[in-house]
Amino acid sequence: MGHTPGALLITPEADIVPIDLPANSDERLTVMRSVIRCARVDVVALTSQMDMWLDDEGIYNHPVNKLASLLAVRFGFTHQPYHGPVLLTGGADSDGETVPLTKDKIVALLTSITDLL
Repeated sequence: MGHTPGALLITPEADIVPIDLPANSDERLTVMRSVIRCARVDVVALTSQMDMWLDDEGIYNHPVNKLASLLAVRFGFTHQPYHGPVLLTGGADSDGETVPLTKDKIVALLTSITDLL
């Protein structure tokens, strides 16, 4: 059986990259900062089961991520474009810890993203 990544990275160039996130929250944050290319992350809860992580200062540091912005609009976030690479994860558990995307959620996301292109 194949491995399911815990997150999907969407670059401003519309590349979609599977990302494995460490279970340890400090290590996970380090990986998130690295792939998003930022010092401070911010999160947009697209749904109760899916978060979009991005550079807190992305508007100053990165170009608009058209695909991420279109995806956010699909979930009702119509007030602004989003900048730079974004990382999609599952929502948070009862302790506030980020959970990975499920295989079903990844398939649904990839289908949704394909519809946006």
